[in-house]
Amino acid sequence: MNTTFYLVRHAQSLPRPEHGFSGWKLSPIGTKQAAQLADLLGPLQIKRVFSSPFVRTLDTAAPFAKKHAIKIVVVDDLRERLIVNDDCHPSDEVWRKSWEDFSFALPECESSHTAQSRICRAITGIARQTNDTSAIFTHGNVMGLFLNVLNKRFGRKDAEALTNPDVIKIDCEDNCFTWDSHFHLTGLEHIATAHNQTPKEQLQNS
Repeated sequence: MNTTFYLVRHAQSLPRPEHGFSGWKLSPIGTKQAAQLADLLGPLQIKRVFSSPFVRTLDTAAPFAKKHAIKIVVVDDLRERLIVNDDCHPSDEVWRKSWEDFSFALPECESSHTAQSRICRAITGIARQTNDTSAIFTHGNVMGLFLNVLNKRFGRKDAEALTNPDVIKIDCEDNCFTWDSHFHLTGLEHIATAHNQTPKEQLQNS
């Protein structure tokens, strides 16, 4: 079965511990980005939409899905990796160590290896159920870990360079995934923000 997937990182979020890690909403900039992204994705002939259950990904997917009358299919394993368990972002040291040692995990949290296996399982499962061009709305850390499977040279600095939002093209042939690293979504550079531009109340790589 041959198909194309677009991995979409969510728009700029507004991290607030009181909302819980899964409940962070989009910032005002992120809300505008999501609306603009709906137009940019239009020419890609996307027929199906999958999303993490987290609020920030669902709110990023919603304008596109509504505009094209596509139902959002929620896949729990597309969720972001839990690096720390206090509903905040990890320290630079924890983030760095999670890329240096894929078995590293704080208590009650998820290692890079476990999260990588999970996101691969989720995307493989989607590939097995559709041959339609699809958009998969997910998160920066697990996107980076998936890309690391496709290209072992993809590491921490590359993951940090992913923008909000970001769009990566993945081709799939007979359950074999290939990253089209030459793909660039026209217009994305005009709306995307760097991760370090996320509101700094609680900054994190997710």
